Amino acid sequence: GAYPYVVGGVSIWLHQLITNLPHIDFVLWTIVPDKDQPHRFDLPKNVVSVHELPLSRKLQNYKRKRRVNDQWKTIHDFHNKMEDGKSGRFDELYHQFSKNGPGPLSPENLLKDFQGWELLTEKYNKNHPIMPFIDYYWSWRATHFPLFQMFQADVPKADIYHAVSTGYAGLLGATAKCETGKPFILTEHGIYAKEREIEINQSESHAGYQKRMWKKNFQSLARIAYGQADKIIALFKRNQDLQIQMGAPEARCEVIPNGVHIEQFKDLEPKKHKGFNVGYIGRMVAIKDVKNFVMAARIAKDQIPNSHFYLIGPQEEQNEYYKELLILVQNLDLVDSVTFTGKVDVKEYFPLLDVLCLSSIKEAQPLAVIESLIAGVPIVATHVGDVEDILREDGIIVPPKSPAKLAGGVIKFAQDAEFRTRCIQRGRQRAIVDYDLNRLIHRYSEIYNQFDSKEAVRWRA
Repeated sequence: GAYPYVVGGVSIWLHQLITNLPHIDFVLWTIVPDKDQPHRFDLPKNVVSVHELPLSRKLQNYKRKRRVNDQWKTIHDFHNKMEDGKSGRFDELYHQFSKNGPGPLSPENLLKDFQGWELLTEKYNKNHPIMPFIDYYWSWRATHFPLFQMFQADVPKADIYHAVSTGYAGLLGATAKCETGKPFILTEHGIYAKEREIEINQSESHAGYQKRMWKKNFQSLARIAYGQADKIIALFKRNQDLQIQMGAPEARCEVIPNGVHIEQFKDLEPKKHKGFNVGYIGRMVAIKDVKNFVMAARIAKDQIPNSHFYLIGPQEEQNEYYKELLILVQNLDLVDSVTFTGKVDVKEYFPLLDVLCLSSIKEAQPLAVIESLIAGVPIVATHVGDVEDILREDGIIVPPKSPAKLAGGVIKFAQDAEFRTRCIQRGRQRAIVDYDLNRLIHRYSEIYNQFDSKEAVRWRA
């Protein structure tokens, strides 16, 4: 659902990876709400096809079997192990539903088999007995039925399967490995289960027990992906530690940092401009907490009267949130001091910026921060993801959801020219060495070659 439909850090990373490995053919296997979503990227020539999996498509019901006791025992055992925090045998579970298997079960079995009813009521009585059963039933359907879309998907032919998150994408990778025996590689930018947990906790449309069901669902999907993956990649050590805590086998884990085209940013020179320009680069979405940036802008504007604020990035992904940003800008009397650019080439704006702000409540290893360091723009960033290791002493780190402290960092850079110059010089030197895209491309090329034409190891729990 990200590339090539949404412009963001993961999509840009993936586009760069594919573009810089022209000798490898890529097939995009994408999960989408409906078919024929518009592309936001011009696909590289080595993308040979796109296979869409629409979540809106009708599920298949196979001819219902009546002798399914052994199959249901496998399903029960898997659920019980996963609920106890252990790794169940996903390959055995998957083959109960694989349409290429000897007797695949389908949604109809879950709804009409006595064993399915037993499993459902057992979990209800154990976990949520005081809640209305009818609500539990529909929540159970909502969490489980999308999994059938993955089980019933046509697996495109490939030598290697590479997922860029856990969740449904990771489940597709796990099913592809079970179906074909080919290697499965997993790269997580953020820890997907943790990101979904934040969104679920913020939801106002689900009761507490429903939120617990959804969170357990994504945690289980993460453990399935970790259990099946032949290589599990994180962008930085703290995320790798979280993967291991959630069940990823340490022997299969590796850290490969993000990278950027150094030459595209290191020679950017500041352009003369009036006033003091502050930028935000990213999507206009809630998890980036752009409202935090706008509120910080109001505070900074009072101390730096000649300041101007640029919100640089696409606006279409969460249209209601973007409308709320426009209202907030108007209510804070910032209409003449804020510019929304939409999707643009950020290299055209770095020379105009005096400071970059990252206001997110959740990040992994944000490309905008790395690019800003190399471009010579100092940074005030919230304490999220790998920001602390990226900036070290060469930037200002503040708590999330603290517009006063975010504004304080901007004011510090505006008033302390010596500190600002020192951060620019040291940060640029480090980033040029540590975050070269060529190193990332070379390592992924090695990994692809390592697994090319090899049968995947069928890992056992």
